Amino acid sequence: RLRPSSSTRRQCLVSALADVLWRAGEEKQATVAINSGRSHFTPVGHYSSERLLEKMTCFSVDNIKDLQVILEQHIEQYETGMLGCLLLTISAVLSRSIEKVREDMDLRTNTLIAAHGYCTQELVNLLLCGRAVSNVFDNDIELDSGNGDRTLLKGIKDQCQVGLLSLFEHYNICKVGAHLKSPYYPVWVVCSESHFSVLFGLQRELLINQDEVMDFDLYYYDGLANQQEEIRLTVSVGKLAQNLQEDDADLVPPLELCIRTRWKDALVSWNETEPIL
Repeated sequence: RLRPSSSTRRQCLVSALADVLWRAGEEKQATVAINSGRSHFTPVGHYSSERLLEKMTCFSVDNIKDLQVILEQHIEQYETGMLGCLLLTISAVLSRSIEKVREDMDLRTNTLIAAHGYCTQELVNLLLCGRAVSNVFDNDIELDSGNGDRTLLKGIKDQCQVGLLSLFEHYNICKVGAHLKSPYYPVWVVCSESHFSVLFGLQRELLINQDEVMDFDLYYYDGLANQQEEIRLTVSVGKLAQNLQEDDADLVPPLELCIRTRWKDALVSWNETEPIL
């Protein structure tokens, strides 16, 4: 199952992109941005060319089948093209609409791209759950700001199909809610070491039997590291983990700390792979 053909992998990418954009459009409509290859206008004044927006063409659809067809016709732009991430971001924003993206955020002045070109939590949440909310906890929290003022902090409203684990939670900077920690599928985006990677399992049972003693495998992939080898982690939870001893707590890999935000006190075997410190 971890060795799909190129055609299967491409079809999975089409389906995944369609799901992301359809969810952003509240499962009513979506917009796909592609690079047409020719300029539709000439930049003038303060607008300088970045070789994308003036060449962009947008397709709006009102059913997911048409969405999948358009993405399949242009999937090479998302799969191997240099502008795939930008096109996906623009498509997600337009599918949600600029106004709703602003309404999703705690502050309408928040951005999707932060300092040094990093994406913000708002952009991550837009792609994961279809709303550009600013936080990772469940639902909304209303705070008393004093003088009768109330501050609304917006979180994740429903269970997501793909989840999120964050090293920031280990350091008590944030609290990831159950909607992201226990997604519909055993797939988690991992926020650690200044970039994102992915952790996934092949058994949905590991999401159901949360309090039981169990031993299961998770697979890790880091695209930014140009990873070539398969990294399979065996996670021990419950009494099984309690019976094991840590050699050196100061040398625990950050990925293991992320896993423990989901499975407390879990111990991880890297199965002869060199741990990523």
